[in-house]
Order: sequence, then C-alpha cells, then structure tokens
Amino acid sequence: MGGGHGAALGFGCGVGVTTFTGAWPVLSLLLLAAVVVVVSLRTTIVGAGLAALQCWGLYATFLVGVRGDLTVDGHTTRVLALLAQLAVLAVVAGAAIRFTGFATERPALPS
Repeated sequence: MGGGHGAALGFGCGVGVTTFTGAWPVLSLLLLAAVVVVVSLRTTIVGAGLAALQCWGLYATFLVGVRGDLTVDGHTTRVLALLAQLAVLAVVAGAAIRFTGFATERPALPS
C-alpha cells in the first residue's frame, strides 16, 4: 500500500484507539504501537513514518497533555523514538517477508 494510504490508515486507527482508550494511557500506548507495527508491515517507509508521527501526536496531545496541548518532554520524546523504531523495524520485516515470498515462488512448468 502506498505511503498516503498507510498514513491515512495509521491516523484513522490512531484516532479510534485514542477515542476508546483515553482513560488508560498505558493501554493506549500499547495499542498505538500495535497500529504502527501493523500499518508499517504493509506500507512504505514514508507511510510508516507518518503513521508513527501521527500516533505520537495523538498520544502526546490527548493522552498526556492536560488540556489537549501537545506535550513535548522526556517521556513523550522517548515514546516518539519507540514508535519510530517500531515503524522502521516493521517496514524492514514486511519487505523481507514480501521478498522471501517472491524469491521462493517456483516458475511455472512448461506444458
């Protein structure tokens, strides 16, 4: 899936997670990390990076921020680093899975 679609899917799922788990920031962080990984497995590095950044923005604004302000402190920067690392690892893993599937396909036998 293209980067734009991956970013949109990550944002939509992130908004859903934030909406339904707003009272539990730890659960929200785990589910936002899962969103980043799942989206990043299927999209490009641009889509994965945008999904990670958007999920971090939702976390740092609505789950940590007191009044809905973007909160940038030591905790939220570590969360951003974690989500970015998960996105990169998932993109690499997804590419490896797709390459392995492509490399192991057998050519059709001539009839």
